[in-house]
Amino acid sequence: MPREIDDLLARHKRLKDQRRLWESHWQELAEVMLPRRADFTTEHLAGERRRDHLFDGTPMLARRGLSAAIDGLLKPKTARWFRIKTRDEDLGEDEAVKRWLEMAEERLYRALYDRRARFIQRSGEVDDDLVTFGTGVLFVGEGRDLNRLLFRSFHLKDVVLGENADGEIDTVFVTLRLTARQAAQRFGEAALGRDTREALKDGGEDKPFTFLQAVMPRRGRDSRRRDNASLPFASVVIDVQSEHRVSESGYHEFPFAVPRWDTAAGEVYGRSPGMIALPDANTLQQMGKTLLVAGHKAVDPPLLVGDDSVFGTPKTFPGGITTFDMQAARDLGRIPIEPLQTGFNLPLGREMQKDARDQIWAAFFRNVLQLPVDAPRMTATEVLERKEEFIRTIGPVFGRLESDYIGQVVERSFNILLRAGAFPEAPEILQGREVVFDFASPVEQARRQIEAAGAARSVELLAPFVQADPGILDNFDGDAIARDTPEIFGMPQRWLRPKEAVESLREGRQQAQLGGALVPGAESGDAAAGAGEAGGIVQALAQAAGGPSGTGGPG
Repeated sequence: MPREIDDLLARHKRLKDQRRLWESHWQELAEVMLPRRADFTTEHLAGERRRDHLFDGTPMLARRGLSAAIDGLLKPKTARWFRIKTRDEDLGEDEAVKRWLEMAEERLYRALYDRRARFIQRSGEVDDDLVTFGTGVLFVGEGRDLNRLLFRSFHLKDVVLGENADGEIDTVFVTLRLTARQAAQRFGEAALGRDTREALKDGGEDKPFTFLQAVMPRRGRDSRRRDNASLPFASVVIDVQSEHRVSESGYHEFPFAVPRWDTAAGEVYGRSPGMIALPDANTLQQMGKTLLVAGHKAVDPPLLVGDDSVFGTPKTFPGGITTFDMQAARDLGRIPIEPLQTGFNLPLGREMQKDARDQIWAAFFRNVLQLPVDAPRMTATEVLERKEEFIRTIGPVFGRLESDYIGQVVERSFNILLRAGAFPEAPEILQGREVVFDFASPVEQARRQIEAAGAARSVELLAPFVQADPGILDNFDGDAIARDTPEIFGMPQRWLRPKEAVESLREGRQQAQLGGALVPGAESGDAAAGAGEAGGIVQALAQAAGGPSGTGGPG
């Protein structure tokens, strides 16, 4: 066996051994929150029932709710959740650059949501893994025909991760289980190991084989070469049973997005809201079982029957006739059959069950899953305070996910399309310059709206002074406010006139005014009118960012 293959298999074994303690934890989480993934330590047959041990679905519902919220708050299909910008802000003001960036955004967006790319399906699976286990793995690559993006998610049991010195995931081992036929289709029959090729020849094309793909930074890379064997990240596929290298290639960028909900020092894998909810989730299953038994006893209670008063066994089925000794009934003063009083307390059990459910919902952020909305009776200050609370609670988590999750997805996808020639030639001024990605998720929009509301409230405080001295408004750059506000509220930039067109309109307006007679005192009147207009603009901005005007003042 070549030394390289031996080293890779040995490293994979070491990393997998280090991960072993996590597997029992993940198994316990999956059994109550994500049963279809509950095969870390237990093997299940395809199609096998996996929920027979569950008595309460609240943990699964809470997991589903947070997973859906991640999709809606980070990458909503119904909104443009990312923007492409230049790192040099002055360069970004060039109209040709703006048009090219907007065109690139549109094509990248269409490529992500192309049904063949499977982004929605695969990222949804990663969202489920993320909130349940704390770690998700999403591959971002190209389709086999090289004309589209392709996304794959992987079961965490099949993935082993490694960090670099900066705490970033830069090494991934993926275990692939393929039949001999599937392996031949994917890698070519000639590239397979001896045992796999023999299975194909002997009619065992459906026999399963294990392959290992290792993706890691390439050592000893020659940056002058442009072939796959010299790309920054190496990719090696090994036929494990034959200990044979199937293929070796590479990637320009790390091809995996590996979001982690939260991490602790010294731990490679993330921790999740599911781990916080696990004790209550297990307790809730026991409560559900106990209450189910208690409910059965309440509806169909056990019976107390005198051993010499009833003939035969009481017939408790519908229409059953039970015969008893009348003399014994007269002696007892009652029928000699009565339900057994067990002393159960269903209301107390239901109350305890509700407490456990509330704890689970809280662990999965139910109280902050939805962005605050303007209620009819809420003041502007109350709306603003609710948005600020939302950002404080959920902002730090989603900030990490923007960087490690959707940031990696968008940047990798953009580079793939750029190399494939999916974009037209960039303006000469933009060529060789760096672009960055700005995320306009609802969380980020709420953050910006808070800033806009703060600016509006500041100007609102100055309104009495502006009436006395309109020159105070000279401290504000009205054009900058006018051009930033649409972005804050998600309006497409193409709806704004270019700066040159605005200047041309203003020049034409000034020339038209110069053609008429100036009325004495008009200048001061115009200033007052301008102050009034500015106040109206500020008032409208305050309404959009914080809520109804006139119902609340600065806090």
